[in-house]
Amino acid sequence: MTDQLLELLIDYGLPAAALALAIGQFGVPLPTSLALLTLGALAANGDAELLTAFLWAVTGTTLGDQAGYLTGRFVAQSAEDRPGMLGGLARKARAAEPRIAKWGASGVFFTRWLFTPLGPAVNIASGVARFSWVIFTTWGVAGEVLWVSIYMALGYTFGSNIETLAGIFGNLSMALAMLALAAFLGWRLQLAIRKAQGRSNAKDDDNGHAEV
Repeated sequence: MTDQLLELLIDYGLPAAALALAIGQFGVPLPTSLALLTLGALAANGDAELLTAFLWAVTGTTLGDQAGYLTGRFVAQSAEDRPGMLGGLARKARAAEPRIAKWGASGVFFTRWLFTPLGPAVNIASGVARFSWVIFTTWGVAGEVLWVSIYMALGYTFGSNIETLAGIFGNLSMALAMLALAAFLGWRLQLAIRKAQGRSNAKDDDNGHAEV
């Protein structure tokens, strides 16, 4: 994969890397972390100018985020009144707007660089729920700048071991994403249990008052 990325960059330059990053951030399974490490290694070898490569990378990742957000926004605007799965998804997202407005900024930021496997889903969900585009873009760009900086710096420093680094950080990101998802599901389950217990207690109280 490294050889293919190098060949792509040699043949088509940094715009091709930005396009690959955009497609990966939209949700297509591409080795985006490896691409960033490769860009850093190329800069270290003098085959690319570091700042230029950095700007192209941030542009590509941000475009992928925006594409996901706009896709979700389009679904919400066109399918909210429709029957079926798409309509149900749009209506659920609309009902979730208060929660997304509360946690959306931090969710967008951390899924850019820490829980990266969740990023494409967060992009689409933010658009479906009509989360503020300004806030989404601000925190999305901030997170992408951090992510690109970390991986390009690693590629610049450890260019000879980029495939090993990509594997390590890819597995780590996936593990963190699964941990975050498990924590979220556990929290939701706990809320559901408490809600059910509250209903049961309220029903028992009503029965007790009725008997009296």
